[in-house]
Amino acid sequence: MSLTGLAADRSPGCAAIDAPMAAPAAYDTECDLLVLGYGAAGAATAMEAAERGLDVMLADRFSGGGASWLSGGIVYAGGGTKQQRQAGHDDTADAMADYLVREVGDAVSAETVRRYCEDSAGMIAWLEAHGVVFDASEAPHETSYPSRDHYLYFSGNEKVPANLGHGKPAPRGHRPKGDWLSGRTMMEGMMAHVAATPGITIRTESAVRRLIVDKDGAVVGAELMCLPPGAAITRLHRRLERLARVMSLQAMGISRRFVGLLTRIEARHARPVLVRARRGVVLATGGFIKNRAMVERHAPEFVKGFALGSTGCDGSGIRLGLSLGGRLDRAGTISAWRFINPPHAFAKGIVVDTAGRRLTNEEQYGARLGDAMMRRAGGRAYVIIDRAMRDAAKAEIAGGSMWGFQTFPARYLLARPAAKAATIEQLAQRLGMAPAVLAEAVAANNAAARGEAPDPVGKSDEMRGTIATGPFYALDISVGQPAFPLPVLTLGGLAVDERSGAVLREAGGIVPGLYAVGRAARGLPSNFYVSGLSLGDCIWSGRRTAAFVATSVAASAA
Repeated sequence: MSLTGLAADRSPGCAAIDAPMAAPAAYDTECDLLVLGYGAAGAATAMEAAERGLDVMLADRFSGGGASWLSGGIVYAGGGTKQQRQAGHDDTADAMADYLVREVGDAVSAETVRRYCEDSAGMIAWLEAHGVVFDASEAPHETSYPSRDHYLYFSGNEKVPANLGHGKPAPRGHRPKGDWLSGRTMMEGMMAHVAATPGITIRTESAVRRLIVDKDGAVVGAELMCLPPGAAITRLHRRLERLARVMSLQAMGISRRFVGLLTRIEARHARPVLVRARRGVVLATGGFIKNRAMVERHAPEFVKGFALGSTGCDGSGIRLGLSLGGRLDRAGTISAWRFINPPHAFAKGIVVDTAGRRLTNEEQYGARLGDAMMRRAGGRAYVIIDRAMRDAAKAEIAGGSMWGFQTFPARYLLARPAAKAATIEQLAQRLGMAPAVLAEAVAANNAAARGEAPDPVGKSDEMRGTIATGPFYALDISVGQPAFPLPVLTLGGLAVDERSGAVLREAGGIVPGLYAVGRAARGLPSNFYVSGLSLGDCIWSGRRTAAFVATSVAASAA
């Protein structure tokens, strides 16, 4: 990609990426492996590489944690984890792979899916040995995120009838123990182990500006723009970034102002540091959902969504790979999360488009519903429920088992329905729908709920509900709902070799010495997302690449 192209793919606040530079006569510092990005993917890469004997430098534009720190912390794993066994589930790698390949599709090969499943239980054990605590307390029913007392749950679509017969269903969403969303707890545990691991040098407040290549085009290092360690301005930068990170989930406008201040501090106070990386550079910098220019170019229909990620999710690593001819894969694959469960009663209603047609199976993981709404319904949809379902939802909310981020939008939707009517036909008229279309959708749902006919969208018996007791309500779950934002995140990234993580060139072959892991790369969740699959892929792909590099070093030394 040209300098012009790199600049065009940069929104305000995003890291500046320059074209690669030739190897200099001297460097400021050196290491075996330079890992760029300090979220779950970067931390896993650094620890695995150091434990295999490599000298590692781990650099991050901010203070570390990344989008993983902000996440729910769910790790999708199975095949017989300790937690699954304690909860009474006899999951196997074969059963997990039989199901997961249906979710992953052609994002990666079936062989890669199987390797992930075979390594899965060991990955949880590895995380436990590196500062992450899990628990076997299982959620009693399907949910978007388990309650404070539960840590193991069905985070995918394993129990949806269409997937039955493709491996025995088992809960594979593993949530680390924590008082709040568990991503922060998970990252704090991992970061403590990173800091204590011999062989890892950590450079925070150090943004990468460009890669360094030798005369043959191999990546041999990078130029970092570093704030002075320990200085007052660096401490201010860290405080502002932490505020921006938290505010990004609560007040996006305020967060953007903080990011503007961060960018100005970096422009004025950061100084270049040339790092030689004898064994290569790993891009663990996350996706690009915070880079509006890239989202508008690759998936403009998702710009209205709530950008879910850290300040560093600006595509900087992806743009570095593109600067050397790397291939961007599935850039338009954006995961949109529309969770309507809990409250459980919402999922027993039906979701329809603006014409009144049934949109999808309401019990599916929220990313499937969000995808259907965005790609097939123009971002607009309604949940249709009756009085009994409304009363059940209010009772569940009052029970106190739901998280605040689940309770607030549910209360809002119930208090401000898009329409309310004594009959389904009247409800349709108030929504601008043809009454016969909505009435037909409700009638088909009710027949299935009574056991008189198959459900039109394949809903399980357990999740069916009869919409029969007026008044009836339409709850607006469209993308533009101000009190019910639609989280979106990018799933595409640099195309990589699935055995090593080496970045693939657009013109063929690999970029020597350059690797990508986590959401900087195409990976397991790059078609469809189920909860925990991105974090699981970050940790697994990081360890895979670190092992490959270390093994290659050992082989070359033999």
